[in-house]
Amino acid sequence: MNKTFLHLRWLTLAVAVCLSVLGAGAQSFKPGTLYHLVSALKGQVVDADGQGHLALSALNEKDAGQHFVMSELSGSWRIINPFNNQAVRYNGNGVEAGENNGSDEAQLWRVVADGSHYNLVPTNNPGKAAAVQGSKLVLIDKAKAAGNKAAQFSLAEAARAGFDAELTYRIRSVQHPDMVLGNGDSGENNAHIVGETADKDNRGQYWNIKMLDLDRRVVANAFYTQNFDDGGGNASIDYLLQWPAQDGVWNNAQFCFEPVKGQTGTYIIRSVGKTKVGKMYSLVNGQLKSVAYNAKDKAAWFTFEQVEKPKIKSPYWEDETRFAENKETGVATYLPYNNEHEMLADKAYYNTPWTKPQTGRYMSLNGTWKFHFVPEPSQRPLDFWQENYDVSQWDTIPVPSNWEMLGYDKPIYCNVEYPHANTPPFIKARPGFNDGGKNYGIDPVGSYVRTFTVPANWDGRRTFIHFGGIYSAAFVWLNGQYVGYTQGSNNVSEFDITKYLHKGGENRLAVQVFRWSDGSYLECQDMFRMSGIFREVYLYNTPKMAVRDHYITSDITFDKGGNTAQAKVNVRLTLDNRDNLAGKKQVCVKIFNPEGTEIQEQRTTLGGADGTQTNVAFDVPNAELWSAEHPNLYTVRVVQSDEQGNEEMAFSTKYGICKVEVKNSLLYVNNKRVFLKGVNRHDTSPKHGRAVTVDEMLRDVTLMKQNNINTIRTSHYPNDARMYAMYDYYGLYTVDEADLEDHANQSISDRKSWIPAFVDRIDRMVLRDRNHPCVVMWSLGNEAGAGANFKDCYEAAKRLDTRPVHYEGTRISLPYGGERYSDFYSKMYPGMDWMAQNTSNLDKPMFICEYAHAMGNAIGNLDQYWDVIEKSNATIGGCIWDWVDQSIYNPQLMKQGIYRLTTGYDYPGPHQGNFCCNGIINSERQEGAKLKEVKAAYQYVKFNLVGVDKQKNTATVTLRNTYLFQNLKDMNLCYEVVKNGRVVSAKTIKLPAVAPADSTTLVLKLGKADLAKAEANGQEVLLTLHVAFRTAQSYAAAGHEVALKQFTLQQRGTLPALKSDAKAPEMLSTLSLDQTIIGNDKVQLTFDNETARLTSLALGGRNIIADNQGFEYSNHRWIENDRFGNTANGLQPKGDVRVEQVNGNTVVKTTRKGSLCDTEIDYTIYPQGVVDVEARFTPHTAELRRAGLVCMLDSSLSKVDYYALGPWENACDRRDGVVAGRYTTTVAGMVEPNMKPQSTGNREELRELTLSDKSGFGVKIETEGRVNFSALPYTDEDLMNAQHYWEMQPRPYTVLHLDAWLRGLGNASCGPGTLRMFYVPEKPMTYKLRISKK
Repeated sequence: MNKTFLHLRWLTLAVAVCLSVLGAGAQSFKPGTLYHLVSALKGQVVDADGQGHLALSALNEKDAGQHFVMSELSGSWRIINPFNNQAVRYNGNGVEAGENNGSDEAQLWRVVADGSHYNLVPTNNPGKAAAVQGSKLVLIDKAKAAGNKAAQFSLAEAARAGFDAELTYRIRSVQHPDMVLGNGDSGENNAHIVGETADKDNRGQYWNIKMLDLDRRVVANAFYTQNFDDGGGNASIDYLLQWPAQDGVWNNAQFCFEPVKGQTGTYIIRSVGKTKVGKMYSLVNGQLKSVAYNAKDKAAWFTFEQVEKPKIKSPYWEDETRFAENKETGVATYLPYNNEHEMLADKAYYNTPWTKPQTGRYMSLNGTWKFHFVPEPSQRPLDFWQENYDVSQWDTIPVPSNWEMLGYDKPIYCNVEYPHANTPPFIKARPGFNDGGKNYGIDPVGSYVRTFTVPANWDGRRTFIHFGGIYSAAFVWLNGQYVGYTQGSNNVSEFDITKYLHKGGENRLAVQVFRWSDGSYLECQDMFRMSGIFREVYLYNTPKMAVRDHYITSDITFDKGGNTAQAKVNVRLTLDNRDNLAGKKQVCVKIFNPEGTEIQEQRTTLGGADGTQTNVAFDVPNAELWSAEHPNLYTVRVVQSDEQGNEEMAFSTKYGICKVEVKNSLLYVNNKRVFLKGVNRHDTSPKHGRAVTVDEMLRDVTLMKQNNINTIRTSHYPNDARMYAMYDYYGLYTVDEADLEDHANQSISDRKSWIPAFVDRIDRMVLRDRNHPCVVMWSLGNEAGAGANFKDCYEAAKRLDTRPVHYEGTRISLPYGGERYSDFYSKMYPGMDWMAQNTSNLDKPMFICEYAHAMGNAIGNLDQYWDVIEKSNATIGGCIWDWVDQSIYNPQLMKQGIYRLTTGYDYPGPHQGNFCCNGIINSERQEGAKLKEVKAAYQYVKFNLVGVDKQKNTATVTLRNTYLFQNLKDMNLCYEVVKNGRVVSAKTIKLPAVAPADSTTLVLKLGKADLAKAEANGQEVLLTLHVAFRTAQSYAAAGHEVALKQFTLQQRGTLPALKSDAKAPEMLSTLSLDQTIIGNDKVQLTFDNETARLTSLALGGRNIIADNQGFEYSNHRWIENDRFGNTANGLQPKGDVRVEQVNGNTVVKTTRKGSLCDTEIDYTIYPQGVVDVEARFTPHTAELRRAGLVCMLDSSLSKVDYYALGPWENACDRRDGVVAGRYTTTVAGMVEPNMKPQSTGNREELRELTLSDKSGFGVKIETEGRVNFSALPYTDEDLMNAQHYWEMQPRPYTVLHLDAWLRGLGNASCGPGTLRMFYVPEKPMTYKLRISKK
């Protein structure tokens, strides 16, 4: 006998023994176990070749085709090869292998005992049985099968371990039977796989095992998204760890389970990885270590036992399937009044529906609540919701608020991290950051209580409670009764509390809020993570049977010329009759134009036979369309009456007639291609955290409008409902984004159990906001991966509204996102090379959803982005990241009345430093240099200097109108003629009626500026153009400037030649070993002979140089866009000083070589008290940050008057928002208030600078050539090393930089660095300074 026959005989005997134990006819196959299908006739096994053929062949344990699993279906068995995905099936009288298909009834078999073997009987052809015929399988009559060896088969377990990926296993140590493999009940990356005492409630001890092929296995935790991982090529990893594997790639997650000879069901775990050859995993002191292979090492022997996945009970806040209970379906925002008269009396809310309503059917619950805080759920009060529970000793807290901003627990800034452990859906302490809750609460719980009394006339009607937003999960009770549960922090939560109210008495409301929940895994946005009831809370009261929702849509038809031909408005009303009351309701719907004139009214009935939903349609003649430029709002009034005609409810909605569509790979609004000139905005307040006030909302919206921003992306969650009313009213296109970002664990987006929670967030956003014309697209979330769950989200948005859908996260094969589940392509932080290649000729529009990362001293080359965007044929614009810094005042110091801004690195947790401060403006909403650059890049009036006529003293300019709908006839052009920095002529003219996309050419008279004379005298003449609205706008006063541009009409000349004044005191020279001194009582200079550095410069006897630190080359510049930490200037220790007489003047020539840049500085000293400084720079590298000089000046010279680009800080790649002129500031005032201190204050194109003290003494510096300057109380190194301005001590001198070139800013804090064209040129540069006493 050969060995194969012996092995098969043993297998057959094993099966017989099994049958004898189970009893005749009993069938028991282990799910996932690999079996050989053995013929009793020849002792051979069935082999599926993957091509549909079955054949008999000798046993070969390495042949995948000989391995099958048994899958039960409806009392029958399916015999499946898991490696080629084929199943045994009959076809006529033949037996073959077909594609695995549970619907294929030919794949169903009954396994019928025949002695110690089985007959295989087709379930749907029971008169037949499978049999061997030659080397094939065929069907024969069942009557001939019994006792026929050709029709007898055994199912023998294969040597290799087989598994069902849907089942759960424990991996048990043979040497330590009480020990199983676990991960410490941790879902964290890099947790070690160890031996643990078996614990049925330990989630980390349960595993799913996937078979990739005959040998390779992938082990995944049954509860956490983690896989066995061998550490790859990292030689220091000699243990088994866990890490999320990418489906289909697997990499380090592949293992084989080698059978131990002579030990049935026992295996050695080995990695498939090439770096682990000759290794196996063995339990060493409880740790699973990679050790040298030794099959006899029992510490490396393991068994796999299939177990039921335990139903470990999870609380609501750790169960992704429970995110709402008794919660109202989302509806459009509305506020009921008793009747139409009361509604109209509330003029403020009627016109601007973000103000507090004045209606008898509304009650605000904002204000002071009782509050109790605990750091983790186990400590929370369990029965505080009971009516007799005493809360008199509790603290009080304002609502809305974030409790962290009031000193409870800590604010935590995270970007791509969770502050808790990454173990969805469970909430645990984050290892390494918050072990045992040492730095902040493990999952803090805030318990809130307040009382209220509703008016008597609310009885007999329905009352809802409205929560605008709660982080992150909450239970609600009223008067000792459970009301419901909510998650979805930035979605509205409403509950029907009618049946819980006390009639005519005091009501006790209790809310318990959990800082983190399973919902927090979907709220992993780049922001401070804060908690509590952070948006408004109120009650409102309606009839028991009432209009509950209204959906307003419009349809606009345009003629061939693109003009509005016809508009229709439809109002779909939905009646709420949850109590199945009899009767009907009369509803009157009216529509009013933007001027308040009624257009039409219609009446309808709802209820009873009329149903609960109806549509009311209006024809709107001469429709005034809504756009960001002309935010025309109609008013839809809904008045409900009872069957007798008595009014019982009224509400109104502002609605803009607007058509948003995608066509030709572009975005159109009202049939016009639109560019989204946008910003991303987070909810943030330095004082209130995420509980933003209405005043702060208005400040944001009006500032955006004042600075030419037309789009807001609500990154990354729906905003407070009142903000959409502002967006409608003031005119801001809105990318309305769902509260959906699982950034730190994007695998969640592929987990089916999370789909309802995903879709709920989409539904609630769309249902609430779809009446707002400002919404031009729905966004499904942010950076949540390309998971299939977004298919359901996309379909949900499309089901509820017709507007296009955006989602950036589906980045698959293209160099941008939006490949699927999106009507747009989308990109974050592109460079200019990418822009040149990917913004045109696309099959759908490109939206740059984040770009120009505004962290610190930032926003370089913004104009170049827009040059490409406006010339593209498929790019619709973009949104800068982001609008406002998220810095906050220190909550503990606020209690003491001290307001100091802090940032991410000031608080515990896995923060990303100052990465939360990326705003165009700072958190205190102060306008600054970055905002003015954005305003200039986004401006809609473009200028071109056509020509200058010096004889007629005129300039010809062209103004091009790039608005879509705004005519320029309502604007003025103010032009100023500036000579040597001073306005010598100014005139304001009314602009003609320049239509959108049209232009006008104007000839401007230059008045007192005689260009020919100025040219002869070397005087600079500039033309500054301002375009402004003549009248007040909703967001700005009359005269508001919308566009700015400056042209040079006449270049400035060189500095005039100077001669020594013969009457001035004689110049004296004193030369010593250490220094050279030259001068008189009007001017005196001292040089260090070793370094050739100027150490003193006295004007009129007063030294203006501090600490002997005169002019010297400096290269250091540190900004968050360019974290250049090398402070060295590269100069050689020794320089050269020479004194010469040139044209009768004393000239001190200094040279100093350097590894970075050589410098030559010539000082021409005039006895009358003037010094000309000519500096020459020879760079040796293209990586310089500066080519210029630094010197330290007397700090008392603190007043700064300059003639340069201003008044805002600027740079060579950020200078469109500034113009040349004469400005006054202070040294301290030149510091831009970035949250993180950094190099700042630069002004390009310096012509003249005067630094003076309070007495009037000063030093004047005139320039020739390209010079930039800054004058600060700190060195760049001071700024680099500091964390906050409020802790910095000013230097005892002023740090004056005078640069021939300062490297541009770029966008490298998150995105591309400085463009090469804005690098310091690697070529010689020269400038001249003329220094004199003021």
